[in-house]
Amino acid sequence: MLDVSALTLLLSLCFLAISISLIYILGKVFLGGFRTSFGGLFERAAFRRQSLRCQRGDELLERGDLAGAVQAFGSAFFLRPIRQDSSLLTAVGKYHTGLLNRLLTVADELDTGRLSLPALADTDRLLAERLEIQLDAFRERAGEGRALAAIDARLKENERRLRITIDRLLGEISSSGEERVVYH
Repeated sequence: MLDVSALTLLLSLCFLAISISLIYILGKVFLGGFRTSFGGLFERAAFRRQSLRCQRGDELLERGDLAGAVQAFGSAFFLRPIRQDSSLLTAVGKYHTGLLNRLLTVADELDTGRLSLPALADTDRLLAERLEIQLDAFRERAGEGRALAAIDARLKENERRLRITIDRLLGEISSSGEERVVYH
């Protein structure tokens, strides 16, 4: 037989485990509700912070600092996954189109008519693919949500490929501004 102190200890441990489980469940429900209510607000704030880099690039472009503008525009891409605010996808798509246009403008100013940027088309294609992946994620969340892990993996792979392609694009733009020596 168990004595009273052992029985008290056993009951105390059971109540402790139940209490911790309840606190965990309540915390998860509270954080889920908080994220649902305010998650889009945080995503929009992160997007605004990123767009400030684009504005910095515009300022550098106006001052004639083309190399600085290229770097600012290159760091201004918003590659964070959007999980809460689906309306933000349209804004991000337009934003990326504007960034690519700015980079094309800088490349055109740096070059003397021999502009060839294969990475620009690759970047545009990967950004469109990213938008589709995120739309798939929103559709999946509205349904059963079973394929979200696969979608997250696709997003991470897309981000990795995008970073490589953006770096290649920046390199192509920077090299287009270098003096070309033509030997006859």
